[in-house]
Amino acid sequence: MKLPKHWKRAYINFLVEFKKFRKEFKNRFQDVEVELYDINKVVEPYVHGFNLFLVVLAIASLVASEGFELHEPYNRWNNYLDLIIILGFSLSYFFRLFLTSKRIQLVRRRIFETLLIISLAIIGVSYLIGGQSFVEYVESLFGVKEAWPILILATKIYLILLLVERGIRAAPIILSLKRKPTQVVAGSFLSVIAVGALLLMTPSATVDGQGLDFIDALFTSTSAVCVTGLIVVDTATHLTMYGQIIVMVLIQIGGLGLLTIATLFALFVSSGLGVGQMTLLKGAVGETRTSETFQTIKRIVGITLFIEACGALGYYLSWHDLFNDNGTRLFFSVFHAVSAFCNAGFSVFTNSLADEVNALNYGINITTMILIITGGLGFTTLWELLKGNPHHRLRNWKFSIHTRLVLWATGILISLGTVSFLALEWNGVLAGYQTSDKILMSLFQSITTRTAGFNTVDIGSLGISTTLIFLTLMIIGASPASTAGGIKTTTISVLLLSVWSTITGKKDVEFAKKKIAKDTVFTAMTVFVLAAVCLFFFTFLLTITEDQPFIDLIFEQFSAFATVGLSRGITGELTTAGKSIIIVSMFIGRVGIVTLALAFAKRRTATKYQYPSESVIVA
Repeated sequence: MKLPKHWKRAYINFLVEFKKFRKEFKNRFQDVEVELYDINKVVEPYVHGFNLFLVVLAIASLVASEGFELHEPYNRWNNYLDLIIILGFSLSYFFRLFLTSKRIQLVRRRIFETLLIISLAIIGVSYLIGGQSFVEYVESLFGVKEAWPILILATKIYLILLLVERGIRAAPIILSLKRKPTQVVAGSFLSVIAVGALLLMTPSATVDGQGLDFIDALFTSTSAVCVTGLIVVDTATHLTMYGQIIVMVLIQIGGLGLLTIATLFALFVSSGLGVGQMTLLKGAVGETRTSETFQTIKRIVGITLFIEACGALGYYLSWHDLFNDNGTRLFFSVFHAVSAFCNAGFSVFTNSLADEVNALNYGINITTMILIITGGLGFTTLWELLKGNPHHRLRNWKFSIHTRLVLWATGILISLGTVSFLALEWNGVLAGYQTSDKILMSLFQSITTRTAGFNTVDIGSLGISTTLIFLTLMIIGASPASTAGGIKTTTISVLLLSVWSTITGKKDVEFAKKKIAKDTVFTAMTVFVLAAVCLFFFTFLLTITEDQPFIDLIFEQFSAFATVGLSRGITGELTTAGKSIIIVSMFIGRVGIVTLALAFAKRRTATKYQYPSESVIVA
């Protein structure tokens, strides 16, 4: 359809006049924008201080409302506190919007905050217009119930995440004070453990309304953050849903790492991070190039959420006959998906997956095994597998030597573990099951033993021979850059290849027609030796503090250090000293023995001379 010429002429004239008006308007208010810029620089520290004050109020309100059962007048005071937080949050947003000269960029950069402000404004205006009844009418239009409490909770969580993001930005300043990146990584785990322990001590976290005592709260928080799965209280019956959600969040943070989550959040609420922050995060996510750090973090989080969502769907479909309430069924599905992918081993069933409902449920078993394997392969290997082949020809797939070692070691360990368990327990815990069920249960135990912690049989009933096989699988663990623990599959692979090279008289350690760097071999030896020393030392301490069979104590120690979570039933009977030893073991196992050694060891500067060499008889 063609427009008349005079309409076109009028339209063009309108555009010309509008552009002239906009240019004149910008020129007229240019001085005002400059003044606003200068004012913004002056008041920016005060705005940050005000936001920090709001964060403190948000934390206090969140802990009070969720962790305690508030009665009048405390509940009314907490509602007033929520109102202050909302008004302060809105005031801070509009104040920054008024002072900046790049308003559109600010809105786009802080899109979540903008949507949150708009939603709060809609509910607030609706209440002023027609009261609570009109608010309910507006909520029905958008298909949302109780929008105001949800928005308040979202605002508090957003403010707390902003504080974490500020901490990431301050990391280079901390490092400039002679700190090391490894210390920052260890400190991030310690801070999350401390916060988790405090939350689990609140009355709302437990069914009895008393909260966990300090040592049990610290043990549970450490076990969750270090994705171990050892428990001193039954997660299913002793913790409320609020307490279980705390555990699930701690597992997710522990699996991904606080620095990874905070960095991803920073990408959505600000213009990004600087070179200092990226340099810090490069080592935390296992990236060698600083420029690729953001992309690596996005891949890690994206892969994690996608696999966990698929796992939750698998659990949800497999439990169609178990739950009458879809909400409970969904929560159980999400909890176990997060726990399985992060190799945590926490379950909201009293007997983990060993009860009749789950032990022989093929859907549950297959879903759990897939989640454990994918979580244990490592994000580096997963991404290399997912990238695929650009030519869609299998013979052109060229995996790195790291990925080849991971895949070979994983396949061999799963196969040997399955065959060993099947042979050793055929007439033991597997007696009475059909052959197909025996194979399924053997495969499950072989996979879960390498740091996952779920079980479909009674671990305490296993024979000594099977227990020794489990100890070996547990200490090897999964692969680097994964959510799992252990000394890692690549470490044991490099050590065995080194032994083979020595036996066959080769000067270099080789695999797949590639030479493995000597630094890698030395690092593998360091990991193995330090792990052996820690295991001996902590097991020795447990034999002093605990009155339990030695096989149970060494199993408990291996499980804690390798962040597995399996137990022969003595975790709840440990003394306070024993729990403290296990807590330290879990932390060292999750952060990494070499990471901690680098964090606190004094590095010597390289020398420009070499000592003469001399042989030593070692064999």
